Parts: sequence; C-alpha cells; structure tokens
Amino acid sequence: DHPDTLTTRHNIAYWHAQAGEIQPAIAAFEDLLADRTRVLGPDHPDTLAMRHNIASYRAQAGEIQPAIAAFEDLLAAQTRVLGTDHPETLGTRQNIASYRAQVGEIEPAIAGFEDLLADQIRLLGPDHPETLGTRHWIAQLKGDIRAHDQALAGFEQLIRDATDALGADHAQTLRARSRRAYVLAQAGRTSEAIAAAETLLADQTRALGADHADTRTTAERLAQWRGEAG
Repeated sequence: DHPDTLTTRHNIAYWHAQAGEIQPAIAAFEDLLADRTRVLGPDHPDTLAMRHNIASYRAQAGEIQPAIAAFEDLLAAQTRVLGTDHPETLGTRQNIASYRAQVGEIEPAIAGFEDLLADQIRLLGPDHPETLGTRHWIAQLKGDIRAHDQALAGFEQLIRDATDALGADHAQTLRARSRRAYVLAQAGRTSEAIAAAETLLADQTRALGADHADTRTTAERLAQWRGEAG
C-alpha cells in the first residue's frame, strides 16, 4: 500500500498501454483501482484519475459503450467532488459527447457539446482552443445530420474566430477549413468544395508540409471531387 509501490504499478500498466497491450493494461489498472480506492478513498484525485484512465483505454480497445458508461459514472463523482466547473469535469463531459458521436448517437452528442460549449465560454472564454474545439465538433455533427446550412455557418464563423485567436496557419484553423470544404461537398456544392480545397492544399503544403497527413487527406479529397465534377 505504499505510495511508491502504487505508483510503480501505475507505471507498469501505463507502459503496457503504450506498447499496445491494452487489455493487460486495463486489467492492471482495475486491480490498482481497487487498492487505490481502499487506501486513498473513492474521492481521492488519484482514484478519480485511475477511473478516467480505465474508461479511456476501454474506448481505445473499441469498447465504446462500456467506456461511455464508465465516463458517466465518473462524471457524477467528479461533479460531486470537484464541482461542475473543474477542468477534469469538463473534460469528462467532452469525452462522453465525442464517444456518443462515435457510436452514431448524434443528437445526444450535439446536445452534450452545446451544453458544454455554454460552460466553456463562461469559464474559458470564447477564443480558448478547447472552446473552439467544441464549436468544431458541433458544426461537424450538424453536417453529419445534413443540417448543411447550420454546419457551414458554424464553420465560417469558427474559421474567422480561430484565425483571429490562433492564426491562419494554426492546426485548428486549417482543420476547420478542411471540414468546411467537406461539408460543401456533402451538400452537393462540389465546385465550391474544389475551390476551397485548392486554396487549403496550398496553405497546408506551406504550413505543414506535403507529406503531413492532413495535407494528404486534402489532396485525396480534391482528386475525388475533381473526378466527381468530371
């Protein structure tokens, strides 16, 4: 039960995960969680962090629904212990919404992100990278449910704000431009998507390099949309 012993067990589990041995990592973390709960108590920050790790690795292993359930249980504890405005509480809310989106629960995901956005604006400010990231999620999911006008309006405002706050070459700004082009193509506005992708590709090549994954994705989409346009 010595803290150093518990820390070493944590490190072993962590490096199992880093080596891609996710199930052994989860099993080790769960064994450690039982002892940390007994030694430190269920509300200790280290205990809560361990629960977060287990939920995250379950999601990484493809166990999305169990991960969502674990994050929801964790959220209740974090809200009680840390408060609704604590960064870790906000992070858990973001995880729940993003994993709901991943399993196709789009409407609950949008609702979760919209509630989170209101609190992020209040606590972090409208231009904080995490706030901008949540706005990206909302606009992206609006596109996924074919609310294209809302998605495009969201991305266009996001691009302006991200450019002002982070710069034109920042990864978040470029990703918002990429997704806007994608939504244009989704909406059947292929010529506009091509024009947006051509400009984006030049900027990504300059800012990120020709071999960056985002640059290559844009090049592939541009080729596809040109083919679709004849």
